[in-house]
Amino acid sequence: MTPFQKQCYQALRQQVPRGKVITYAGLAKLIGHPNAYRAVGSAMNKNPFAPKVPCHRVVKSNGELGGFADDIKIKIKRLQREGVQVSNNRIVDFKNQVLEVS
Repeated sequence: MTPFQKQCYQALRQQVPRGKVITYAGLAKLIGHPNAYRAVGSAMNKNPFAPKVPCHRVVKSNGELGGFADDIKIKIKRLQREGVQVSNNRIVDFKNQVLEVS
């Protein structure tokens, strides 16, 4: 595991609560690498600690679910269990569900 991956997993686990989602770009910003959103996606795909490190909470900037290493249905179920509504592979009420990063 790379230091970058560790940084992604730690930030996700500690700063993105149940019932919220964060975008790939938002997580990249959160860890101080604002242009590394594709690398964040790669790190999420390789996450060996799921669901303890909740990579299912990372979504696209337009509210679409994005990828998931396992079956996308698992990502949807995990999000719904946390109170995040999903319809047609998109987060319902995305603006109120996404964790904004300055």
